[in-house]
Amino acid sequence: MRPFSFLSILALTATHSLAIPTRYITPAERGLLDAPGVLDNVVLFDAPAFPDPQNPENTLAFFQAYVSLRTPDLGVATTAITSLLSSLGINVGNDLNTLQQRIKLLASVGLPGKKVEVVVPGCELSGKLPATSVSDLGLAGAAVSLGSCVQNAIEMEASVLPGAMDSRKFTASVFPSKNSGFGVISGGSTLTDVDDTVKVSNVLDKVALLKSTFLEAPKAVSGMPELYTSLSKSLQGPQFVYVTGSAYQFYPFLNEFIDSTYASAKGPIFSQNLTVLNIPQAVEFLTSNQGTLDFKVATIDRLQTMYPQKKWLAIGDSTQKDPEAYATAFKKRDTISCIWIRRVEGADNSDARFNTAFADVPAGKFRTFNDTEIPKLADIDVAGGQC
Repeated sequence: MRPFSFLSILALTATHSLAIPTRYITPAERGLLDAPGVLDNVVLFDAPAFPDPQNPENTLAFFQAYVSLRTPDLGVATTAITSLLSSLGINVGNDLNTLQQRIKLLASVGLPGKKVEVVVPGCELSGKLPATSVSDLGLAGAAVSLGSCVQNAIEMEASVLPGAMDSRKFTASVFPSKNSGFGVISGGSTLTDVDDTVKVSNVLDKVALLKSTFLEAPKAVSGMPELYTSLSKSLQGPQFVYVTGSAYQFYPFLNEFIDSTYASAKGPIFSQNLTVLNIPQAVEFLTSNQGTLDFKVATIDRLQTMYPQKKWLAIGDSTQKDPEAYATAFKKRDTISCIWIRRVEGADNSDARFNTAFADVPAGKFRTFNDTEIPKLADIDVAGGQC
């Protein structure tokens, strides 16, 4: 099937000058076109917040924002995806509305050169992100200072400073967490992989994966919501962070699922940046492990930089590269205290794989488990050093 390109890059340039009496300052030069306007749409991602290493009394937050044209042409993307699904024997049928909700960001046109400013009530400073870039197709991200914030907040609301004549509100949650020393946080936080760890994604089955991604209501892995509720208590309110091999274009769908199904374990989601320009490439991205290992290792490195004194419980599964990613992170620093890997039926669950992945990781620092063993994990005293 011929690839059908549906994303494009819009470049806005403006130059104008007058010889006398003074040079005219264009709206672009004055920054009036930098902020998202009424014709733009903004997705602000939930953000982790952490103490400023230069001044621990202040708070830094890692914000990401995506700016696009306000109304995407869903018809083009819908036709391309339904044709591809049909070629695989998948009938969209009555799920067209679900499909179009899921592909809104895939079909959107990202805008470069947009500067998003974020305000968080309870913090003294607003956060200003760098301009969205051409290479990232409208995405921008950075750790920004919020100055001094209210203490002991568990979740705060961030909102995008609106542009002129724009009454819409784009919001996200901010999850502050202390850079507590070992033992102060009762053994750590919970680092989780979303796909097939907390949500059934059928990563190993291409057709099932595409159906669960584009058409079906999400389903939690049986027993996982209860386990995460237990961990939120036994680890005394840890910072939950979700790391997924999925693209950020599916963030709204994943975020809604986490907020509703794992209400006691909400936290920011880190997802990959999909910068391809056609539907077949996007589907190939979804069904490939390429880059997943490097992405997850880099994300864990970033978290360990944010919270260098935190201890982490790493939970993943055997479908992709979680054993390898978590073992790599474990060997880099001593901040991962325990690794749990769910053995997914049909994946490579061989002793050879796990022996290779966890070489030089002490046997008491990782375990594998199947679905019937999930309830028993709540009895493990991770905070007390068990794994």
